Amino acid sequence: MKHLFFLNILALLLCYGCEHTELEGYEGGSSIYFSTQRFQILGDTMQYDVWGILDGDIKEQVFRLPIYLFGTVTDYDRTINIRTVLCETDTLRAEVDVDFRSIPTEVILPANSNVTYVEITMLRSEELAFHNRIFTVVIEESEQFDSEYNWRTDSDGNRYFLGHSMTIIASEDFPKPWWWDRLGTPYFGEWSYRKADLICTQCDIRRADFISKEQPQEFKLKYYGKKVQRWLDAQEEPYLEKDGTPMTMGTEAQG
Repeated sequence: MKHLFFLNILALLLCYGCEHTELEGYEGGSSIYFSTQRFQILGDTMQYDVWGILDGDIKEQVFRLPIYLFGTVTDYDRTINIRTVLCETDTLRAEVDVDFRSIPTEVILPANSNVTYVEITMLRSEELAFHNRIFTVVIEESEQFDSEYNWRTDSDGNRYFLGHSMTIIASEDFPKPWWWDRLGTPYFGEWSYRKADLICTQCDIRRADFISKEQPQEFKLKYYGKKVQRWLDAQEEPYLEKDGTPMTMGTEAQG
């Protein structure tokens, strides 16, 4: 029963990201795990879709990925070992100095603390317009952080360390404005991320304004559509959509 009690406690901590994880009277060792409430998380996967709402000239962002302690808080610093694992699929593999800066191999859990952070600098690569980019940050098991409640056994009988990794999926998820289908289609044509990005870039529109709840004035949409179509017509080589077809604006933006 005591074993089941602590398993249930750990499950709650991992699911809800509780910040205080020292249990009175607990002497089962210390464990550490990733968690965050700022980004969308499913299990050990984090969707970093911040780029979609940031203007195209912003190329670098820093976020702090928390590491929480489950177990005993000590009066001395402890070192957490970190490694980075790249995705095996070529088109999805995030690369160092292309999609993110090199991640430190050690992080300090300060004395008298139950939380620390890995600072990750994300880079906005051109490849994000075509593919998500994926990498994984792994906490290395160690004698300082090794609790029986961290270990599980999969269906094949292999033991694994619970909460030891976080896979980060970076994407350019530019939300489609609510008004596009009704007001935007005649001037902009079919929706695409690349087209919306081009409209904002060429017409000097903040993405936050472009996707706001406020309904845009139709004469502005007409102006934006014609301006971008003139830019497309002036290119020596066709500006392509994600599927490789030449980009074109709506019927009301032609001529």
